[in-house]
Amino acid sequence: MSEQLWNLFNGDYRRNCLSWAHSPHNPVIPASGDSWRSVWVANPDVIAFGGKQLLYYRGNGIQPNTDGQRHDRLGVAEILEVTRDKIRLRELNGGEPIVDVGGPDAFDGKDVLDPSAVVFRDRVFVYYSAIGAGPDCVGLAVSRDGVSFEKVGSIMEGRAPAAIVKDGQIYMIYQLLQNDGYRLYLSRSTDGIHFEPVSDRPIFAGTPGSWDALSIVTARLMKDGDAFYMLYGGSSYLADEPDFFGLARSADLLNWESHPGNPIFGCGAMGQEDGGAIWFPALIETEREFVLLYEGSRGKYSWDISSQICMASIPKA
Repeated sequence: MSEQLWNLFNGDYRRNCLSWAHSPHNPVIPASGDSWRSVWVANPDVIAFGGKQLLYYRGNGIQPNTDGQRHDRLGVAEILEVTRDKIRLRELNGGEPIVDVGGPDAFDGKDVLDPSAVVFRDRVFVYYSAIGAGPDCVGLAVSRDGVSFEKVGSIMEGRAPAAIVKDGQIYMIYQLLQNDGYRLYLSRSTDGIHFEPVSDRPIFAGTPGSWDALSIVTARLMKDGDAFYMLYGGSSYLADEPDFFGLARSADLLNWESHPGNPIFGCGAMGQEDGGAIWFPALIETEREFVLLYEGSRGKYSWDISSQICMASIPKA
């Protein structure tokens, strides 16, 4: 499906961005309730497992009978139906978090966010950004059913993991801060727990003087035949406030070719629920369209951050 998506776009970024229809129902998955997902719902990631299409995401709010503070936590829902502008879900685990923050001194004691789920050895491995004691790092939780998870612990320094299986190993792209912006790095693991760098240099960075010159963030990986594809956020002005998504492809996850018509997707109109910034592009294929789930904010960090899950679609032909 990813090759077909690649071929939809030409060399004109304006035409590419305008080819998408942003859902009039955005945010399609809003913050709700009065507890752990009452403030934000964000960071979508989608996998197929156990005959179901599962959506992993981040919620932010105050969970009853805890420390009374807002934290990011992870949840999961089953996707029951997707159309070009709507999604229907069934919350799993009773609508409660599947991965919670740790204790005050834990590596993930403040926030658990940015899930990346991958099926490996008949289990679901969820990697996530862990904020707590020590440097920001990637944590891991593992499940046999995709719903009930056990934490493994801290895996490596970094943020916003994107995991995929290649040749029986898990490869992970993650971001590290460098010179005021993020760059993407690549590591691999034979057991999903112990990772080694594939390269000690960034594998992907922006183009000087372009839309992604300063920072590359929140990548999502897909495989189509022998090729790998990546959707990612880019910014020319702040480290983590992208307003466009780009598309790239690779044969080995190490060497990447950017689409000549990048960026291929942009924020919604000013004042819309996704008009301020966008992150984490998760692609879903339907019979007639490619549907993009992503985190959108109507405003900026400095004045109206409002992260919720939005949707856009593009016809296949």
